[in-house]
Amino acid sequence: MASSASSNTVRIVCISDTHSRYHFALPPGDILVHAGDFTLSGQQIEVEDFIKWLKTLNQYRLKVIIAGNHDLTLEPEFYEQTWQKWHHRGKEDYEKIGQLIRDPSLATDHGIIYLEQQEFTDEKTGLKFFGSPYQPEFCGWAFNLPIDSPQIAEVWSKIPNDLDVLITHGPPANILDTTFTGEHAGCPRLLTRVQQVKPRLHVFGHIHEAYGCVVHGSTTFVNASTCDFRYKPSQPPITVDLEVKGTR
Repeated sequence: MASSASSNTVRIVCISDTHSRYHFALPPGDILVHAGDFTLSGQQIEVEDFIKWLKTLNQYRLKVIIAGNHDLTLEPEFYEQTWQKWHHRGKEDYEKIGQLIRDPSLATDHGIIYLEQQEFTDEKTGLKFFGSPYQPEFCGWAFNLPIDSPQIAEVWSKIPNDLDVLITHGPPANILDTTFTGEHAGCPRLLTRVQQVKPRLHVFGHIHEAYGCVVHGSTTFVNASTCDFRYKPSQPPITVDLEVKGTR
């Protein structure tokens, strides 16, 4: 991580788990990555406020975002079955919320790219991103899959081989995934796929208390959780500079 980005590098600013809290400083950069849990429970007002906030961040050319387990309404089937557990005052219009976050004008007019099991290539730098909101079962929230299931293996199989930046909500096993009880909450199957693909940067969050940055081999791993264990946005954004071969 360099002190300043040069003409042949792109500066990526990493945040995650902001949970509708925006009172923190953001450093300069080229691309902002948000690794999910931008709301507390996926309410429409929370999603609208998040989009409004992203639109104000004109210092970043692109804002690449994914959902997390707290962004409940973005997993429609799950929310349809469980909404009464989360929203006692009434059911949220999850179809409208999905349309809000997937509105094509967000990308064309504001550089906001929402990825859900999708890849995206930045035409200016050639950097390829892939984003996924899934993680092993965790307290019965959204985008949960059994840790040893064929379903989670299928999810990670979609991660492309020629990848620069991987964004997942949850961490891989044994890398910045230790909970306050000392347990490892990361996914072993995700770790296996990451070791196969070898992305240059893997950004995630989910486990607030495991915030930090480490390098293993050719991959920089960033747990970018902005909120700490008490849901205070006290953990600063982490910046990573990636070299680019040229523009397309």
